[in-house]
Amino acid sequence: MFRMSSRKRATATESIPAESAPAPNTGPRRSPMAESVLSAAIVATKALTIGFAVDAFVNAGSRRLRGKAIRTRAFGYVGGLFIVPALWLMLPDRGRYPRALDLAVTVPLLLDAGGNSLGLYNDAHIDDLVHIANSAIVSGVAGALFAPRVDQRWQAALAGAGVSIAGGSAWELLEYGAMRLGANGMNLTYDDTMADLFDGWVGAIAGAAFTLTRVPQERDQRKLHGWRGVLGLRSERPAL
Repeated sequence: MFRMSSRKRATATESIPAESAPAPNTGPRRSPMAESVLSAAIVATKALTIGFAVDAFVNAGSRRLRGKAIRTRAFGYVGGLFIVPALWLMLPDRGRYPRALDLAVTVPLLLDAGGNSLGLYNDAHIDDLVHIANSAIVSGVAGALFAPRVDQRWQAALAGAGVSIAGGSAWELLEYGAMRLGANGMNLTYDDTMADLFDGWVGAIAGAAFTLTRVPQERDQRKLHGWRGVLGLRSERPAL
């Protein structure tokens, strides 16, 4: 009797269609309320950024915006808003839209655009916040990409932080080169450059902490889920 019942259970298990098998664990899921809040925040921050970009383009000659290459920045603000949506659309089997990543990329653009438009860029130290946020994003994304390919997750965190610091240093060199070539309104000083580099290190460390806490400790799990789960690109695709 025992053998027969065991055989029946095995047969029944084998007859279950592949589609009904439980999906692999893709990490914690946000509630519908959290998804709605993130969506509303994305719409609000993108709309404000576009508004500040229009103001920058129209009033580029005003005293508060003169000498900041603000029209070029305005194009950058709007273009930056589409980085995450465009990359997501290009991915095969892209999964759920990464709302948190999109918001993380949008907020620094809003801070930069709003800080320049409202004349608060230097007084409120918005420059520091923008540098820290951008460095953290680069470090976290790079760490997620490295995670499935290294033995230990601290190696991914270190590599991601290194990419971020190298990118920030290259940006400062480009700014210096632009100033030497005659770009106006940059107001670069030694103290400003050192502060930007320090902010880059702070952001890179924050991104490394994200990598250490978000990617699985076991390499098999990191290879199974890859970098998508870390950045919010899970397999389920609720409506946008």
